[in-house]
Amino acid sequence: MGDDRELLRGIADRDPEAFRMLMDRYAGPIIHLAFRFLGTQQDAEEVAQDVFLRLHLRPPEIAPGAKLFTWLYRVTINRCYDLLRQRSRRPQQISIDLPDDAADSEAVPLAEQLASSARTPREQVAESEIAAVTRRAVAALPFKLRAPLLLSVFEQLSHQEIGAILRVSPKAVERRIHRARELLKARLAPHLR
Repeated sequence: MGDDRELLRGIADRDPEAFRMLMDRYAGPIIHLAFRFLGTQQDAEEVAQDVFLRLHLRPPEIAPGAKLFTWLYRVTINRCYDLLRQRSRRPQQISIDLPDDAADSEAVPLAEQLASSARTPREQVAESEIAAVTRRAVAALPFKLRAPLLLSVFEQLSHQEIGAILRVSPKAVERRIHRARELLKARLAPHLR
């Protein structure tokens, strides 16, 4: 048992081992994705718990040629969007640092890169301020632009994969990413001079 479809059948048959195997496989990426949208480890873990509860209660039927991660990412993004809508009165920040248990152990959080660099303290402070401004600018993007940008930049998914997750065409993904980058460029221009 190792194929996603076999594991989904196991979950439907209430096999706890199948559920554990899918959690082991996808918990890290789901928490990582949710963290990028929500900015806190606690919220990311709550979203992951909701996603896996939904998977446990009602395993999806994946069409031939489709991937389970597409369904999982779609549910994760929808749950993140719901949480952001619920707390829309407070300004949100999205971290460009990685959560502690990020799936990619090779990646180095921005804070560590700055701390270990040979830059002067003044340069480090300036870069830290730019990172904070960037996080705020990304968080201020409309969700429909932020989602494809984060999936592209941080998850390194193709436009086709992002389109499947967001249920839009790859061309729409391309346009949204382009628009998000243009907005970010305009918002960050005064800070990068």
